[in-house]
Amino acid sequence: MKPRVICHMTSSVDGRALVPLWHPADVVPEGLWDAARAKIETDAALMGHTTAQEYTRGNAPYPETTETVARVDVLPEPGQGKYQVVIAPKGTQAWGSNEIDGERIIVVVTEASSDRYLAGLRSEGIYTLFAGRDEVDLGLVLDKLGALGIKRLYLEGGPATSGRFLHAGLIDEISLLILPGLDGYSGAPTIFEFSGERDNPSFPVERLKLTSCEVLNGDVVWLRYDLRNTQTTAAGVQA
Repeated sequence: MKPRVICHMTSSVDGRALVPLWHPADVVPEGLWDAARAKIETDAALMGHTTAQEYTRGNAPYPETTETVARVDVLPEPGQGKYQVVIAPKGTQAWGSNEIDGERIIVVVTEASSDRYLAGLRSEGIYTLFAGRDEVDLGLVLDKLGALGIKRLYLEGGPATSGRFLHAGLIDEISLLILPGLDGYSGAPTIFEFSGERDNPSFPVERLKLTSCEVLNGDVVWLRYDLRNTQTTAAGVQA
């Protein structure tokens, strides 16, 4: 059974996603993200390749290998704890650890991922989940995470990954923190980004229902919406 996917995002008043570009600076109250995530109570968090670079930036690439790595999942037994799931089938940089904040890392890869990358992940004891031949099948990712006992999944983006889940009809809830800041310029990414042809295939979200609205410290507004999707047609994620 697929986990419930809760897409949690932080936005400026004009819908932009890159906090360092906002005006005025320093509008994020201390501890905001951790406090919000704790209230959402999920079993795992999922991020895309760009967000994951925050954890691997500056690390050396994995060494070259002559090994041919079997394209089989290396995953824990169900019910073994919480996880940090990373969709990064084309990564090269070493993680340097098999956990983030005490939670084990699961990297989503494809059969086309390089032997160098796969061997490097396994050398660090990082779990690997295969989900597709050339591109990531998001529906398959959720099926496999559900089989691990994950019932609620915290989707933390970035914008491109969240956009793929949105257009695949796989987001069940949007949790949105609106902060008292403005980007004010053209070109910065919005909280959802997707480069496909408009309404081809049809946009899957049929309805958004507001379930809560809360004003937090620092003039932050926290909105939560349930989504009703008309279809579930998982799209690939380029990473």
